[in-house]
Formats: sequence, structure tokens, C-alpha cells
Amino acid sequence: MKEEQRLLIAFLLSLFIIIFFSRLYQRKYVPPTQSSKIPQKVIHEEKHYEDFWQYSDKSINFENDVFIGEIDLSGGKIKNIGLKNYKKIGEQYFYILNMPFSLCEYPEGDLKWQNTFYSYSQKDNLIILEGNPGEKIKIIKKYKTFPSLYTIEYEIEILNNKTEKLSLKNYFLIGEVININEEVKERTFASEILVESNGHILKRAISKVSGYQIFENSSWICLKSKYKLVFLKSEIGKTFINRKDKNIIFGFLYPEINIEPKQSEKLKFSFYSGPSDYFVARKEIKENIFGKGFFASMGKILFVILAGIQRVIPNWGFAIILLTLIIKIVFFPLTKSSLHSMKQIQKLRPYMKDLQTKYKDNPSQMQKELMNLYKEYKINPFSGCIPMLIQIPIFIGFFIALRNSIFLRGAPFIFWIKDLSIPDTVYKIPLKFTIPVIENNINLLPIIMAVTSFWQQKLTPAEPSQKSLTLLMPIMFLFLFYNFPSGLLLYWVTMNLASLIEHYLIYKK
Repeated sequence: MKEEQRLLIAFLLSLFIIIFFSRLYQRKYVPPTQSSKIPQKVIHEEKHYEDFWQYSDKSINFENDVFIGEIDLSGGKIKNIGLKNYKKIGEQYFYILNMPFSLCEYPEGDLKWQNTFYSYSQKDNLIILEGNPGEKIKIIKKYKTFPSLYTIEYEIEILNNKTEKLSLKNYFLIGEVININEEVKERTFASEILVESNGHILKRAISKVSGYQIFENSSWICLKSKYKLVFLKSEIGKTFINRKDKNIIFGFLYPEINIEPKQSEKLKFSFYSGPSDYFVARKEIKENIFGKGFFASMGKILFVILAGIQRVIPNWGFAIILLTLIIKIVFFPLTKSSLHSMKQIQKLRPYMKDLQTKYKDNPSQMQKELMNLYKEYKINPFSGCIPMLIQIPIFIGFFIALRNSIFLRGAPFIFWIKDLSIPDTVYKIPLKFTIPVIENNINLLPIIMAVTSFWQQKLTPAEPSQKSLTLLMPIMFLFLFYNFPSGLLLYWVTMNLASLIEHYLIYKK
């Protein structure tokens, strides 16, 4: 195999790690086989919960300093929750929930239960709802909010005022209803349901959910997407996921609730509805839903440094640029040594070719002579790969830190970059058909990245046989990263420009 072919394969493997790492990092749950230690029940039947989507014109608002929500008095369910921060231009609120509903409960087969009309009282951070879903049955619901927290404490008390025992079969509490047809791309991108069962965390991509599943010995279940997280927690019981057509619901299931006469039953839940960002949710959610490992840890470290810079320079774009420059400065001695070795190796190419010709029938002796040549001129033949090997995990760390960062949502930089969480589109091509990859958008940062990558490759010493990669690599980068968030591309462009300055300073000397 030729050296150019080996280099191309190595490059493609590195690119594979970068592009598809997020999918490896967020491994999708594969349903366990019969021998699995995680028991779960799969029932292929339809649940006609569309009938529950009934709203009244009677609702009440609740809020704290970070969110505002609305409760429909028909069913006492949450209709929407919008965040007061992290808004894009033109948004009044950033809606985590926006219909059909959340925190609605009912026993199986009773379609009137969830549409019971509730009276209410409200004082400070506590809302109390009271309703009668059946004769001599009373329900008291309590919603309690807290300053600066996205978590709501939710309690349901069922009172049996009958003279006989009350038995409720398959009592469901819905954490959220997901209507895929109405979900915007931002929400469905990389959306997955995570559930804890028997001490294991299971993951199901929204696109892979089918049928009706029950998970045993489960204490929490959540929907996690790019920026939004809905997390429902209670005492260990059963959770469920159910899909019918384009609708998915998830929550807790109580197979049977028995309440003696003149007695009551209380169910308590913790309900988080806020950003799907580790640095926001970590003080309220202690469960491991954000991943772990070397790259995840590196991403967290980089973001801590980035956030520290942003507090001094209150612009996330400038913070990304400054952190990139700091990284380049830290590794400048290594880069300088690498470029020096590459230049020296280029000068020694004629001698190396002579040795390869002379000892072509004796590979071991040829390798020995080459190593002696490197030693004589104080060259490390592997130094050229070291900066790339370092830059790849740093890029992955940045990718993890920035891809779902709620802080970049709606965060402007300068000039045409109005939102660092999306591509920096400067012009939309008015065509009736869609151009693959670019999607009719002219994004400037990936073009700058490709141009600077090409320039950088031209300045880097290389074998003549490898010159074709000088053009191939920037083109591949352009198409693969064309629709990446502008915040991540801002890092790459800054890295390329800094590398060009490094080349100039080193080679000038």
C-alpha cells in the first residue's frame, strides 16, 4: 500500500471519529434479548390517548424567576412551560413544553378522569387543585415551585369517600406527550428517551420507539434532546413508553392502586422541565444522563474555562476565539518542534530514497539506517503526527461542550453571526429545488474554514505524492462541516488562522 493511501485512510478514520463520535458517545439503546438481566414487558396494543387532548378556556399561570407555565383546569394538566432566558430573536419565551400536555393522570379505561374540572387556590409558590373525577372520589393536586429552579414538586392525593374499597387499574401519569408531526427540527434532532430500570440506564432514540413498553423497578424516565430536557422522578415503581402512529407518551404506571374507605393515597413526583445542559441541570439532577468518559470530561473542563472567559468578556464568540488562542499558545512549542522536524525530513528525502534503494532487499537494515539518520539530525519521525493527535480529542471535547450548550442558543457574535448555535447563513438561494448538503444556504464560516485549511496544507511540508490531499481534505471538510453550528466553526477557523501565523513565524526564522 502506498504512503498516500495509508495517509488517506488514517485521515478518514480520524474524520470518522470526529463526525460520528456523538453517536458513539450517545449509544442508542438496543432492546435486550430474553437472556437480558433487565426485565421489561413489551405490549403491542393501542392506547387511544388522543381522546385526552381536550382543553378548556379556563387556565392559570404559575412562574418563578426562570420560567412561566400554564395549567389547564380541565384535568389539572400543564399546557406549557417557557423559559425566560436562552431566547432567540423574536421569541417571547423558549418553550420546553408547548402542548398537548404534561402531568396528566388517569386510570385505564376512564376517559372522563383526565378531563375533570378543578377548582384552585394559589399562594406564593404553591398551587392546590381540587376536583371530583367520580362519585365520592376527590383528588387534590399540588404544584410547588422554587426560586431559580426548573424543578417542580408535584403531588397527587386520591381520597376515597366511599363505603367500599376503591380499586384503580393501570393508573398512568404522563410525563409528556410528543407529537412528532408537530415537533420542530430543533427538538427532534438527536432526541432520545432515557429510563432507569433495575439499576441500568436504557436509551431509546425517538425514531426507534415502537409499541408499548413497561420498565420494571424504575425510579425515573426522561426525554432528552438538543436543548430541552423533561425529567420525571418518583419512588421506585414502573415506567412506560408508548407510541401510536406519530404520537409518543411516557411516564409512570401503577398497575393497581387500592384505597380503603375513608382513606387516601399520595403519589409524589419531581418534575424537571428545563435546559438539557449539564452545567444548568447538574444542581437539580444528580442521575447520570449526560454521559461520562474521557471526551465528556474534557468537554466539561473546556467549557468551564470557556465560561470563565465569558464572564470577563461577555460575548461567547470572543470567548471561543480567546480559548482557541490559549490552546494554540500552550501547544506552540510542540507545534514548532513538529514543523521543524517535518521540514528537516523534507530536506533529507534524497538521502532517505538512496537508503531505500540501497537496502530494498533488507528492510531491517534499511530501518536501522533510517533511524541512524534521524538520530544524527535530531529528528523525531513521529512528531508530525503529534499535533493532529492532540487536536482531535480537543476538537471532540469542544464538540461535546458546544453542540448542546444552551448558553449559545440565541447568543450573537458580531456582524452576520446572530446565533452561535446555528449555521451562519448569509444568503438563502431562491430556488424551487434543494441543493444537497448546502440546503440552498450560503454559510460563510465553513467556506473560510475550507480556504484556510487549503492554505495551511499548502504551507505544510509534504511528499509530492501527497499533494492531492492538499485539495481533497479542505473540500471534504467543507461538505462535512457545512451545516455545523457557527460557534464550533468559529473555533476551527480561529485554529486555522492561528496555525497560518505559526507557519509564518516558524518558517521566517
